[in-house]
Amino acid sequence: MDDFGLIIALLALVTTFIFLIIGILSLVRKSGKAKKQFRNAGISFVVMIIGFVVFGMNSEPTETATPEPTTEEEKDVTDEESASEEQVEEEEEVVEEAEKEAEKTPQQKMIEGIQALFASKQAFDSGSYIKGDIPPGEYAFVSFAGSGKYYSENDASNNIIDNNNFDSFGYVYVHGAGNIESQGVLISTVAFPTLDVSGAKQIYEVLNNVTDYKDAGFYKVGVDIPAGAYVLESYGEGYAAVLAGPIGKSDIVDNELFNGRYSVTVSNGQYLQMSQSKISQ
Repeated sequence: MDDFGLIIALLALVTTFIFLIIGILSLVRKSGKAKKQFRNAGISFVVMIIGFVVFGMNSEPTETATPEPTTEEEKDVTDEESASEEQVEEEEEVVEEAEKEAEKTPQQKMIEGIQALFASKQAFDSGSYIKGDIPPGEYAFVSFAGSGKYYSENDASNNIIDNNNFDSFGYVYVHGAGNIESQGVLISTVAFPTLDVSGAKQIYEVLNNVTDYKDAGFYKVGVDIPAGAYVLESYGEGYAAVLAGPIGKSDIVDNELFNGRYSVTVSNGQYLQMSQSKISQ
């Protein structure tokens, strides 16, 4: 509708010229109609003027509405919307972190869990330590891909208190008396609940991607294996020992070198050390 005045004005302009031309021709021919044609041209001209005026009025720019000041209620709504958006972003971040955590392998989670214990001195990486570095207590010794298997602790005179070459995993008692050499990771038995494990065997299985491990190792009875009678089968010359405690407090209850099969009975709280052999039943 804004262009309606312009359309009328243009049509009137055309008709004005037409009536003027017809009027001039009538005047030349003396047909007596020239006066009428000039009048029609005048009317068309007036209509043209009116059309342009109407078009000009409709084409005037409209004023931009000035936004009213934000009221307290509107401000509260805006704040609520911003808070809601922040909450959504936080929830999305939580979901994203949960998805990343779900994608981690059990091995990755175990490694991260053990590393987190380093700061609280509940776990210690492979390496050499001096008196006071490692608090006294019982620790799981766990080897992993690329690590060694040797552990020893010396007294203040640098005499060996106890040492052992672990086939896979085991337990040691740290006296805090002198230098310690550990080629595997040491994890305090107190920290087992934090890692959601029951013993050294379970940590070893997760770190090395094995299940139902029954091969050579240093088992804690009642934790890694239940109490009872076991048949061991050697590959080469096997060794089995029943001990009253971990390395460092390892009084031998019974031990034997064997080739083939060997039967042993163990009780809760004892330790079963096996080398070059496995539990067959």
